[in-house]
Amino acid sequence: MVDLVSMVVSSFPSDRRTYDSVLMLSNSTRKVKLVAEVVPKGVELSIITSQNRVVESLKENNINATMIDENLSSIGLGVLTQLHDLILQAMGESRISRGERILVVLAEPIDGVFSVDTTMLNANRFANLAQEVGIELEVLTKSMELARHIASRGREGHAVGAIFAIGPLPILRKHSTAIVLNPFKGHNTEKRSILSKDNHETFAEFAWLDGAIFFNKDGIASDAGRYIQVPSGISTKSGEGGRHLAARAISQLAECISICVSSSGSITLYVNGRDRYKVKMS
Repeated sequence: MVDLVSMVVSSFPSDRRTYDSVLMLSNSTRKVKLVAEVVPKGVELSIITSQNRVVESLKENNINATMIDENLSSIGLGVLTQLHDLILQAMGESRISRGERILVVLAEPIDGVFSVDTTMLNANRFANLAQEVGIELEVLTKSMELARHIASRGREGHAVGAIFAIGPLPILRKHSTAIVLNPFKGHNTEKRSILSKDNHETFAEFAWLDGAIFFNKDGIASDAGRYIQVPSGISTKSGEGGRHLAARAISQLAECISICVSSSGSITLYVNGRDRYKVKMS
């Protein structure tokens, strides 16, 4: 039987800091707590799990956990590919910096530890998506930061959903209808730029309105409260709600990126009518 705790301890010699962070994949609260006890102070520990009970249990111990849709217990060796994508996504969202050394602890479905040097990861899924639709990577990563803010915070203690799209405004407006007065009209671009995190709370408030919020390709907000008109040729998929259908439809109609935040806390990114990235917030 693999002794994960001993392996983690041996990865951190007392005379030097060998890793910037520890990333652990597990559906076992007990294993997570044992490893957390031996991770050196100052080294960030992040947990990925597919069990909501693990997320809830770890909250009581102030351990950050993120839940993914794929079942870790049944994914087999495919967990290595999944892990690669998760790290690339975190880099694309600026949650992991290029050049960091990460100690990965696998406790589901197999046990073991290994090292990841992010300087060796030259691919970036978000960079490819941004290039595909002709927007800057920073605009996309800041959009995902906004989506995570909405998904994790909610509004007045209640979970909410939102849609926003980044693309050519004339086409976005062509396939939507204003259902409220445009709150962005008349404001300067600095106050409407998604690149400034100071504006994210304002965007979150408007994103919670019925309808979608639109940004141009430079990340400047233009409209809020837009009702997306889904043509009859675009039908719902199995298990898909109205908000996801609208987000998928506008990404196809405007050949752009749209992001849907569901009331359950999941974030789905659509490009040209296809689901290209999905994560569930804890």
